[in-house]
Parts: sequence; C-alpha cells; structure tokens
Amino acid sequence: MLAPEQVNCQELAALNAGEKPNAAFKASPEDFQVIEQLNVDDEQEGEHQWLWVKKRGANTAFCAEKIARFAGVSPKQVSYSGLKDRQAITWQWFSIQLPGKDTLDWQQLNDDEMTVERVIRRTKKLRSGLHTGNRFVIRLHNVSDMALLKNRWQQVTQSGAINYFGEQRFGRFGDNVAEAEKWILASRPKRLSKTKRGLYLSALRSYLFNLIASERVKQLGADALLDGDCAVLAGSNSMFTVEQWDDELKQRLSSNDIEIALPLPGSAKKTMTAGESAAFESRLLAPYESWIEALAKLRVDEGRRAWKVIPAEAELNELDEATVELSFTLPSGAYATTILNEIATISGEPK
Repeated sequence: MLAPEQVNCQELAALNAGEKPNAAFKASPEDFQVIEQLNVDDEQEGEHQWLWVKKRGANTAFCAEKIARFAGVSPKQVSYSGLKDRQAITWQWFSIQLPGKDTLDWQQLNDDEMTVERVIRRTKKLRSGLHTGNRFVIRLHNVSDMALLKNRWQQVTQSGAINYFGEQRFGRFGDNVAEAEKWILASRPKRLSKTKRGLYLSALRSYLFNLIASERVKQLGADALLDGDCAVLAGSNSMFTVEQWDDELKQRLSSNDIEIALPLPGSAKKTMTAGESAAFESRLLAPYESWIEALAKLRVDEGRRAWKVIPAEAELNELDEATVELSFTLPSGAYATTILNEIATISGEPK
C-alpha cells in the first residue's frame, strides 16, 4: 500500500513546473542554520528559567536531557516549542521549572555542542508550538546553473511551494510509516509510549497529506480550484467551506489572504469540504480506508493544513559562481525541504 514517492519529497510533484538545476547541500552544519522565531520578555521573576540556546550537531531532545541533568531534575521539567535538526546550527528556547531556586550558572553547560546565549525568568513554562516560525539560512554548493536557480527562486518567492511534510517526519527510509501501518492494522495493537504513538500517528497523517497535495497538482494542475474546497485564513486556524469560487474569493486567494487547506485524516466531526473537492479527496483516500478507520478508533480528529506556503523575507546571496546562500522565514510546521525541492535537485541530506 505504501508508495515510496510520498516519503521521498524529491519525487513529489513540484508547484512550479520546468527544469531544475543540480546543487549539493549540507557539506557542514554551517550550511543549514535555523533560528526559532519567538519573542519573549524577561519578567525577571518566576520559577521557570528560559534559556536561549545555540546548538551544533545536537538534536533538541539531547540538549533538553543535558539541561535536566545539570539542574538535577527530570527531563519532564524541561520544555521546548519545537524540534530542531541535529545536522545544523540552530537557535531555540528551552524552559526548565525550578521552583524556589536562584538562576543557575548556565554558562557551565557551554561546550562545542551547545551554548547558552541568554537566560531569563518567567512565570510560565514554554509550551509546544508557541513559536511563530523559523528563519532559515541555507547554503547550496556546486550549483549547475546559477541563472536557472535564480529564476526558480523568484518563482517560489512569488507563488510559493507545496506545503509538504519533510522526509524526517517519516523516519529513515520511511520506517515510521511502515511501522505505524503494522501497528494500527494489528489485530491486537501493542501499547506504545506517548512519544512513539504520536510519532506513528503523525507519520501516517503526514503521508496522506503529501499524497493528496501531490496528486492535486498532477491531476488537476497547480491553479485548479474545486467547488467545495476548504479554505483557511492566512496565519490562523480559521477555516470555511467554499461552496463556489467567485471573483472575490479568487482575489483573496491570489493575494494570499486565504489558502486551500487539505486534510490530515482522522475522525471527521464536521466535514470541511463538499461537492467536487470532497469527491476528489475521497477517491484518493479510498485505498487507505483501513488507516482512517483505525485513526478514528484511536480518537484522532481530522485536521487541515494549508496546501501552499510562501517564504517570507526571502533573500538570495551569491557567494561565488557555484555557491549561493538563501535566507527565508517559514511559519511553524513548514519545512525548508519544500522550498529547496522547488528550486533545485538536491544531493546530500536535506532536512
């Protein structure tokens, strides 16, 4: 049942058609930098110590455990807004609950893997998903055709990219999807940890989203509109059903005020699509009915995700005739992979 092209993002349909140049990525962690977008004030009091951490070659969970060990508490006392890549240089916030304690000397934690650059006190902990987005600084090497890459970059900064989930969501070689399928279809599914359960459910729903997003381009074209589409207001979770695409709604779509939202399958308490759009999605999901039934039994509600994403504050800096540095901001939950795969055929390990 699994189709490898839904796991390998470079095999998914691109929003912008045409030839792409070749480029190499991730010669070193410096080639991939991520800065979490989250502005917080120093309240100078409270039992939660917030740390602005720079890390290199270390994943988020590793740093959280290191913070907990230093403070002598359980890792459950450490919070972060989102996971950041290991093979990169990243900046992000952590918080740790230490009631009744003075601010620790966090500089003692500094080493080649992580550096605490700022410490503040707040009355509340950092909650998952609080950051608004991420700022990416990416270097591509050995670009085969710089003029073509610049043209593709202009296209994606104007019209965007399909908002695919990145390959890391599916595990190495898509293992998370395969293992998740075995788990939900087992006659007596084994109990999983909360973390692994969430990982498996997320992998399945992300796989199906990528499937529908890619097939919409392949079968209908990048600009196709269907009566009954679900639309989401930009920068929000407010959604509505488009009974018919009139001129006003088309203009709002063109100006990026709204975007088409595709399903993250689960139990549908309220159907957000109708007519042509509902029929199109149902036809694509029909082979995965057993998955969707299992998700419903597990009380996973259907969600929706914007079909396209447009990079904000986009910049291109040509470092030499074959090396380019790209800078752009994406909303929380969007992947830099989606942008890279629109502008070039990448070798290396884009994450």
